[in-house]
Amino acid sequence: MPRPRTFDEADVVARARKAFAETGYAGTSLDTLLEATGLARQSLYNAFGGKKELFMRAFLSDAAEAVDAVESIRHGSDSPIGRIRAQLVKVAVEHGASQSPPSLFTKAAVELATQDPEVAATVAASFDAMRDHYAACIADAQAAGEIDDTADAASLGAYFCAVIEGMSTLGGSGVSRAALLGVGLTSLTAVPITDLGREHLGTADGDWS
Repeated sequence: MPRPRTFDEADVVARARKAFAETGYAGTSLDTLLEATGLARQSLYNAFGGKKELFMRAFLSDAAEAVDAVESIRHGSDSPIGRIRAQLVKVAVEHGASQSPPSLFTKAAVELATQDPEVAATVAASFDAMRDHYAACIADAQAAGEIDDTADAASLGAYFCAVIEGMSTLGGSGVSRAALLGVGLTSLTAVPITDLGREHLGTADGDWS
């Protein structure tokens, strides 16, 4: 009769996720993974199948969280344009000067997306979902009269996806909160915001023209 497991799989995946995010897939040895998770070699193989399988569990978990974080901008009592601005500020504050732990999703996208079809498909699907969430918020802002209704919501959704993911990456390399905030607020100047949208944004944090 097999012995019952004495570890929490979710905790092991979270520990592996942190290890892979810090040193990447290739840079994380099996010994490093065993030390990070506290598992014996055979326990890791029995429970997860091996290093690649545990990596994919951790990567898929991180990708799902990345999408969920963006999905949240579609809800809230603030105006739609205000929610986009709040997301820009949040990313600057959380990621500036390496304040947040490294992202496994971003690390894997850079390291493996051109080499591993499964990683590439997950990255593409995740970015599509994030783009769609931003585009939906842009469309809501158009319906609210905050953004010119002739603007291409899908293109602006892709634009904010690129800007915000880029801010996260820059923050991980040590770029300051102030610099990231400047990037985020400046990115709004590319959006055809209406007078009502400017009114909803306010002017205390900069020139929205």
